[in-house]
Amino acid sequence: MFEPEAAATLESRHPMLVGVAAGLIAGVVTGRTDRFFDRFVSKKQKKRDRRVREGSPHQIAGPRLASKIVGRRLSSKERKRATLAFSVAYGLGWGLIHSGLRKKFPRLSRWGGLPFAIPFFFACDGMIAPALGVSPKLNRIPWQPSAKEMGNHIAWTAVAEFIHQIAGRVRRRSA
Repeated sequence: MFEPEAAATLESRHPMLVGVAAGLIAGVVTGRTDRFFDRFVSKKQKKRDRRVREGSPHQIAGPRLASKIVGRRLSSKERKRATLAFSVAYGLGWGLIHSGLRKKFPRLSRWGGLPFAIPFFFACDGMIAPALGVSPKLNRIPWQPSAKEMGNHIAWTAVAEFIHQIAGRVRRRSA
């Protein structure tokens, strides 16, 4: 349906910008939720998790990709930069994907985005991370770290949905 220019929402005028912002903001918030959820993973489960992988896919992907690009091992400072760069790219990419999918399939936005969050977790941690070699398949990872990661994906999606909801309410001011 056509919206008059004066009544157009921020989301309808700049959908890509809103998607990028939603992804980046959701990533920042998820960094906090990750630390919160980490308290619920027992030391025993963390130790078991480290036997099958060096860290979470988010911790490993950036440095591993950067190391392959430059053709050498990274210093500690370079690893931190690569992790940050991956986090930003992840937020940008998934923010745009989420934005496009929620527009095409509005039901994905229900219940704070839960219909998106669950497949999002299984796509990232169940398929993409193992395919890229940054994590084993989910059946090899203890359930507590996987539950924590699912909680992070739910939090990411809820925050992204919140940003979209706000942008859907912000209208252009009349000149």
